[in-house]
Amino acid sequence: MKFRLLTLPSLPLLLSFAALAAAQVPNIAPPPIKMGLWQSSVTLNSTAMGPAGGHPITNQSCYTPDSWKQSMQKMQSRQPTMNCTTSNMQQDSHKLSFDGQCSEPQGMNVTYHVEMFLDSDEAMHGSSSAKMSGPQFPQAMTMTSVISSKFVSSDCGDIKPGESKPVH
Repeated sequence: MKFRLLTLPSLPLLLSFAALAAAQVPNIAPPPIKMGLWQSSVTLNSTAMGPAGGHPITNQSCYTPDSWKQSMQKMQSRQPTMNCTTSNMQQDSHKLSFDGQCSEPQGMNVTYHVEMFLDSDEAMHGSSSAKMSGPQFPQAMTMTSVISSKFVSSDCGDIKPGESKPVH
């Protein structure tokens, strides 16, 4: 099973967003943010990482309205063997949040919550949490992330829409 880091605007920037298992997110409109190059920092912690967790991962991504929609579609089809539901979806000009639950035939279960705050059309922050249980995690594993994203430029340079690259 693969996990994906989510960061707005990939759900959202939201979704280069925290580690979630194949969330199926309803088709939502792009948030009221500037489109172009965004830099996102995600700090991930998990019960399995111990003291190795807590280091931020920073990347830059290029977003257009179309690449936002495509990232939503990719996320929805990433794990076709999982049965996922999304609930409590709330989106307005200042916040995007939702809960979800996924399960797979081998017994893996994931519950999660994502919450992003749109500070302006050039900045956002948020968090996510996920709890995984099943044969691979007999004692359950909890993952949390803190996400911070900022607009860099309307010119994405060499990063194509929908792509991202690590910042060192």
